[in-house]
Amino acid sequence: MASRTVVHPLSPAAAEARDRVGKPYVMVHRLEGRTSPVEVHLVAWGDSHVGAWAYDDQGRRIREADWRLLEPGRLFLRHLGGWRYDTEEQTEFAPEAGRTYADLFPGGKGRRVSEPKGARGPSRHTPADIPEENRWHARSGFGVCGVRQLLLSQPLLPGQQPDFVDATESETEAWCADRVADGRPSPWVPPRPARPAHLKELFEPGTRIATSFEPEMTVSAIRNIAALRVPSGRLVVADPLTKGHGAGRELSERIPPGEYLMQAAVVAYESQYEDERFPVEEEVAVRLLLGEEPVVSWELALTEEDDLRLLREDEIFGFDTDRAAGSFADASGWKVLADRYQRYLVEQEDDAGETISDGYMRTTDEATDSDLVSFYTGGDGTYPVWLGRASTGKPVCVVVLISYLPDLRLL
Repeated sequence: MASRTVVHPLSPAAAEARDRVGKPYVMVHRLEGRTSPVEVHLVAWGDSHVGAWAYDDQGRRIREADWRLLEPGRLFLRHLGGWRYDTEEQTEFAPEAGRTYADLFPGGKGRRVSEPKGARGPSRHTPADIPEENRWHARSGFGVCGVRQLLLSQPLLPGQQPDFVDATESETEAWCADRVADGRPSPWVPPRPARPAHLKELFEPGTRIATSFEPEMTVSAIRNIAALRVPSGRLVVADPLTKGHGAGRELSERIPPGEYLMQAAVVAYESQYEDERFPVEEEVAVRLLLGEEPVVSWELALTEEDDLRLLREDEIFGFDTDRAAGSFADASGWKVLADRYQRYLVEQEDDAGETISDGYMRTTDEATDSDLVSFYTGGDGTYPVWLGRASTGKPVCVVVLISYLPDLRLL
């Protein structure tokens, strides 16, 4: 908690009632004579999350743990981190404060990052060295009994009782402040995966938008790229050149077999180089249009292997690219389609594919009557894939934001 402020405490009975129904609450562990807490436990069973923060005598966070309820009665250690402050005057999370953290995944996967001179210094990345048996912890009950020992810090004294506080977004209920904005505490909420910004509006000509890079842009057109055949109803969204995809990143959402229109959203704006201003048009997003109904909700398009409970704040699942490219493709023909894309683009075999227009290529598999249509992205990295649904729950479109639009907002 950045402000280390507790407001509107709960009684143990009220906290236990929240625990039983999975509503979030916070436990604050204190020692007599010390103003800052020793530990803070953030419990949200309904979101499969338990967090634990430990503080030093100056009230600075020195350790944190993020546990996820992945199995009945068992918590998995998703993240473990710590900070080292060299002086008493060094502020919490100072850029030069030493930091070490580990991000873990089931099956022994994970990485450890060491930044001995802080975020501005060199870092060392190694496989996580935490044994599998230490990555799991039993959920043994309510309150202290349920989450104690999740973080190794000073134990509670015999008979010591933590403070309980509410942790909801409702203005009519009590808050546990983890931030302070405009002089008012804002509530702690469980970690949430990344959420899309204004995807619907990006495909509406005339929409005016802005980013931290460009103060004013206008959606000038929705460009039709190609018709994509998906006879299996199984859709892959992936870079066909990135190694290790196997059968491709196949989405778990099934769509009716058929032919679907692929489109790109184009924005127009003025740019400047030295003293000269000039018009620019840029494609910022691509979508596969699955239906004509309005989109009322967005969600990450997942594979069978993806587990939303593992995502931390603003994290995503998506496809990886090291060639600044992606594609929509039918899963049943993926191996052939991706191989032909490789031969067409890299090996220059003209009969293996075709260039539809600038930045878009298509390959086909006659055996399955399926297609792959590729697109360029703004760079390498991991790109989330968003699924838009109608009010009936029907999938309406699949969207990839291919341009970097930081702090995107509507004008």
